Amino acid sequence: MKSTVANKLIIGVAAVALLTGLTYFTSVKPGVTPVYAEQAAPAYKNSISVSGQGEIKVTPDVAYINLGVMTKAATANEAQTKNAESFASLTSMLYDTYKLDKADVKTSGFQVQPVYNYSEKEAKITGYTATQMVQVTYRDIEKVGSFLDAASTAGANQINGVQFDTEKRQDYEIQAIDSAMKNAEAKAKAIAKTAGKELKGIMNVAQGGTSAIPVQREYSPMMMKADAAGASTSIAPGELTITTSLTVQYEF
Repeated sequence: MKSTVANKLIIGVAAVALLTGLTYFTSVKPGVTPVYAEQAAPAYKNSISVSGQGEIKVTPDVAYINLGVMTKAATANEAQTKNAESFASLTSMLYDTYKLDKADVKTSGFQVQPVYNYSEKEAKITGYTATQMVQVTYRDIEKVGSFLDAASTAGANQINGVQFDTEKRQDYEIQAIDSAMKNAEAKAKAIAKTAGKELKGIMNVAQGGTSAIPVQREYSPMMMKADAAGASTSIAPGELTITTSLTVQYEF
C-alpha cells in the first residue's frame, strides 16, 4: 500500500516538471534565443570614466585672530588678579572701540600655572603665570594690521597669528564643482573623438572631495616690538585656493 502511494507521488512530481518545461518552451517565440542571467550584457559596456578637477581662487572675507593676555606674579591669586585687570582693557578695546559682536569673541583658553627654576638640584617654583586667550572673528580684512596694533596697545601680549578664510565657502565650492564638471566633459569629448564615438549623456558622477586651506599669517614678538616703537603692522591676506575633484561616467 505504501509503495503504491510513493509511486503515485513520484509520477505526480514528474508530470508537473514536464508540464512546466513544456509551458516554458511553448512560450518562447520561434527564432528567439532565450537569454539567461549569466548571459546578460555588461551594464557599462559603452561607457567612459574620466576625472575632472576644479580650482578657483578667492579673496578671504574673514580673519580669525587668537589673542590674549599673560601676566606673571609671585602667587597664583595675584597673577590671576593682574590678568583680569589687563584683560579688562583688552575687552574694552574689542567691544567699545571696535564695536565687535559678543558672538565674534569666544574664549579659547584660560590657565594659571607655576613657573619653575631648574637651575638648582630640585625644581623650585619662582612664581605663577595666568593666561587668558580669545578667538576674534574680524571681517574688515583691510584693517587687520591696525586691529592687531590696537590689541597690542590695549595689553594683548599673546597674539598667535592670523587665519584668513571665507564665510562663503559653500558658494565657492559649488563654483569649483562646476569647473570640475567642465574639465571632465572636455576630457571625455577628447577621448570619444579619438575613439570615433560621440558622448550621449552622463551615467554617474562621484565627488572625490573638496579642499580650501585657510591662509596662515604669523604675528611674531618682533612685530609686537615694532608696534610698540610706533611702526604700523601690515598683513596681506593673500588668496584662498578652493579645489575639488569628480569622477564622471559618460555613455557613448
